[in-house]
Amino acid sequence: MTLETRLLSKFKNVPNVTVIDAEAWLNEAAFQYGYESPDKVPARESALLLLLAQAEGARNIAMSVAHYFKYQDAEESVDKTMLAEQYRKLANDLRDEYKRNKAELSGSAFRAMRRIDRP
Repeated sequence: MTLETRLLSKFKNVPNVTVIDAEAWLNEAAFQYGYESPDKVPARESALLLLLAQAEGARNIAMSVAHYFKYQDAEESVDKTMLAEQYRKLANDLRDEYKRNKAELSGSAFRAMRRIDRP
């Protein structure tokens, strides 16, 4: 199964997500990850690349639905304004999961707590 297919399966219920979107998100994720293309990423790190690509996809969807609206008339109410916020939160959650998994893969999961008495 290709990376594009695996990524598309994560977004299968999101309208208008195409293979072209998946390829673009994978390319951007590979670039952010430090590789020229998704093909250059070692197989053992493909799960990390997919997490990063999912975060990129969720962020792009959030940008594309940011203009959604809210209206109400006497009998009907539609509110799609929170859709972008939900995708933004999903993107942040995926990015956090990516960082945790990358630290585990590299063997460096050490984190120093921020001191309260210092900014």
